[in-house]
Amino acid sequence: MKSILLLLLLLLTGPLSYSQENESSIDESLKKAFEAQNPEEGLSYLNKVSSAANSANDSTKLEYFIAKGVAHGQLGNADSSFVFLDQAEQLAKTLTNDLQLIKVFNTKGLVLMGLSKYEEALDIFKQGLAIGEGKDEEQYLVAVRKILGNSGGIFYQLGDFEGAIRNTARALDISRQLNDFSGLAYNNLRLAISYQAIDSLDKCVNHLTQANRLLQDLGDTTTLLYVENTLGMVYDKKQDFNNSLVHYQAGNKLAKAIKNEEEIIHTTLSIGQTYFKLGDLKTAQSIANSVIEQTEANGMANHKQAAYSLLYDISVKRNNWKEALTNRNKSLEIKDSISNADVKSRIAELETKYETEKKEAEISRLSLENDLKTANLAKSRNATIALGVGGTLTIILLIVFFTLRHKKQLAEKEAQELQMDALKKRFMELHASPAELAVALEFKELNNKLNTELTEREFEALKLSLEGKTNTEIADQLFISVSTVKFHLRNTYSKMGVGNRKEAFQLMLKTS
Repeated sequence: MKSILLLLLLLLTGPLSYSQENESSIDESLKKAFEAQNPEEGLSYLNKVSSAANSANDSTKLEYFIAKGVAHGQLGNADSSFVFLDQAEQLAKTLTNDLQLIKVFNTKGLVLMGLSKYEEALDIFKQGLAIGEGKDEEQYLVAVRKILGNSGGIFYQLGDFEGAIRNTARALDISRQLNDFSGLAYNNLRLAISYQAIDSLDKCVNHLTQANRLLQDLGDTTTLLYVENTLGMVYDKKQDFNNSLVHYQAGNKLAKAIKNEEEIIHTTLSIGQTYFKLGDLKTAQSIANSVIEQTEANGMANHKQAAYSLLYDISVKRNNWKEALTNRNKSLEIKDSISNADVKSRIAELETKYETEKKEAEISRLSLENDLKTANLAKSRNATIALGVGGTLTIILLIVFFTLRHKKQLAEKEAQELQMDALKKRFMELHASPAELAVALEFKELNNKLNTELTEREFEALKLSLEGKTNTEIADQLFISVSTVKFHLRNTYSKMGVGNRKEAFQLMLKTS
């Protein structure tokens, strides 16, 4: 009789102690995942407690599902992200936890944005806004502000700048209500970018000026540098060269403060080009020569080429045709070397892509096996605790588990083999047909293949990029700043569903 009572006591207290241990380990992993700078590192913390999360209480499980969804979303694993976010959504509805439900909708929308599924993302954001509308608590206002800001970003991507301004202005109002200086700064910046897109330059300057003041208080030097460069460019567009010079000089000081060599040289060139427009050819020439000296040391050929272009313009202005021809030839010579090097680099990247993806597939397989081993160890421990109560049931469950795992491994192996075959085939095609590397871009043809069309400006930037031009060359040709070129290219990559120039090039190979 005493033995039976002791067994019952162990069965009652053992699981309770184990549950408390689970909660503690999950909370610690959630904290580490949140603090991790690298989403892969954060995901590794979460994977270590995957089995424990299955037996956690609903609130902890909800936090875990959201964290997993966010981590996978940041890594671009959309399918995995939605698996966890769907579970989080159902659990949040069951618990009537509206705040967490808004967070789920916001994260889903961001993942859809990453896939360039903008209309679907807007629908998801609307569901989140509907929950938060009318709630005055600070936490809800913060959540709604985030969704409004993200919605504004989508409208901008779609070219609906009025929609972008409308949503961002609401986010700015909430930031004022919360007295949130960070939200005020970045929403003013977002509004400025939208007003710049519709050539409403006075409003653009107004919001940039407000963002500038707030960013100085926040000490965000990197964003402040972008604002100063943009102000310089906008004033240049307004042909207010004196104000343009002031902001380019301020940007140059910030670049030196954070020791960003590329931005130092870029802003120095902008200053030289502005002096040229002001008619101070002597100062412009001195700056161009100093840039050439700096680029000799750090190898920034694109800036060196731009400096020779400035010297060419100065020589033409002075009617010194012999000197103009010399500078023009040097500029073209550097430009050709940059183009050739970039083409060789892209070819090399294509040649190594197959091996890289094969390694990634192997890493994914090993990670899956590790997860299965972790799950197996946890289940074995639970089986030991319950052995005295239901040994037969445990054996049956293990048989089912291993059977399903075996089937899953076979299916995954088959899928990986198919993927490898496809990669090999594409790799051989690339080697067999080098001519395919010359991608012909047609604006309407490309937009017909995308869910969200590129703007003409985005297309121009993309086309020049794939022709091998550097960001500085693109900026010079389109009469915009390098920061704006980077901004247009980020928008273009987002709409194409790629992450960088290499992936855009690869996508054009597939679709051409």
